[in-house]
Amino acid sequence: MVEVRTFEGDAAEASWFINRVWQSSYGRTTALPVWNSRFIDWLLFRGGQAPRDYLLAAYDKGTLVGTLFAEPARIRLGALEVDGTHGSRATVADSHRNEGVAGMLARELLRRHRDLGARLSLGCVTTGVREAGFWKHTWNKRHIYGLGLWAYVFDARALARGAFTDTQRNLLTLARPFLRQGYREADTAGIRPYHRNDLNRCMSLVQRMMQPVTLGFAYTTERLAHQLQYQDVPRTFVLEQDGEVQGLVNTYSLELTGQGSHSVTSEVVDLVAFEDSVSCGDRQRLLQAVMQDMARRGVACAGMLRSPGLPASVLLRTGWLPLPGGAKLTCLLPSSNMHLPASLNVFTHLR
Repeated sequence: MVEVRTFEGDAAEASWFINRVWQSSYGRTTALPVWNSRFIDWLLFRGGQAPRDYLLAAYDKGTLVGTLFAEPARIRLGALEVDGTHGSRATVADSHRNEGVAGMLARELLRRHRDLGARLSLGCVTTGVREAGFWKHTWNKRHIYGLGLWAYVFDARALARGAFTDTQRNLLTLARPFLRQGYREADTAGIRPYHRNDLNRCMSLVQRMMQPVTLGFAYTTERLAHQLQYQDVPRTFVLEQDGEVQGLVNTYSLELTGQGSHSVTSEVVDLVAFEDSVSCGDRQRLLQAVMQDMARRGVACAGMLRSPGLPASVLLRTGWLPLPGGAKLTCLLPSSNMHLPASLNVFTHLR
């Protein structure tokens, strides 16, 4: 008999289970990120020090057969900040599909939200990702579409080798001569890696970026410190002018699987914030410096959600291109009388 309870393992076990299930289910037809243990630890476990209230697992006679993970988070809801969660990647072993396991996990997640006073759960995925069964049948959810998604290709040849269709392969091959490499010559004056002494100033920049947001992830100082620097997982660069940090770009890497055993390194630009007075040219320079770092590390492609800190004109001049379909934000609402703001300005993370 399947029992749902708090996950008992560590980041390594969580990574092993999620990747095994997703690769066996979808890896033959779709490029998938590899959620390695370092990444999972950064988001959810923090060396075993993170709370486990929303780390759920399904066990069948002691064997792990399903997971549903979310991290506690402050959520911007209209003009308020409330307790909620962010994340939730539902995973059910092939042996237990169509047995209601995902629904059991979802109901327990909602119950814990109600018991702990959390108002809602947010998750963001690209629109091409198929939904887990419980998302399709859960009444108290809402999808918010139209989150712009941007991409940059550093190594079209590597991506073409792992493409799943001839169309993908041909498009990447044809695109190679047109990839813009101007970022390599960008001036990096005043741009450097983030240091913990920059935290308070970076918090001010993020708070300013969040002012127009009515729904999305909100940062405490402690959570921002973890976002910007944790072991070797996130990478953060800042723009310093006149002795003060005026902008930041924060990224992380994931391996991306392709056809057969082929894989490449991908990078996600996760958080961007600037002082309002920073020119578009200086915003572009910081992004280009980050791209130089990606190229040095052998990153094949990069992606990011639309950011108020980087206008479309900056991204286009730097060679980034909008992807069709974009991404969607999914909201789980534990209470039937919970309402979202009428005017939505969303900020979230692609994870």
